[in-house]
Amino acid sequence: MAFDEDLSVFFDEDDFAVAATLNGTAAGNVIFDRDYLRQLGIVEGANPVALGQSADYDGTDVVNGTLALSGTSYTVRSREPLDDGAVLLLQLEAQ
Repeated sequence: MAFDEDLSVFFDEDDFAVAATLNGTAAGNVIFDRDYLRQLGIVEGANPVALGQSADYDGTDVVNGTLALSGTSYTVRSREPLDDGAVLLLQLEAQ
């Protein structure tokens, strides 16, 4: 059974989401996070990620593409579908 709910309410700019462009073209809103990570007390740094609707980031030009949001540009390093694939996680690297 497929999940057919409208996910756009979760990506509303009035709540948590921000508008994003992919390779210079409007791509859809994402929920952006930049957690600070510390592993084994040796490696530290930020891990920027964006959560978005798969339909908005479905092309072959996503990975290694440029995602711009809130005045900062990031290179998309991976596109990871979550659960049923309706939502995905983009692993980002600051340019």
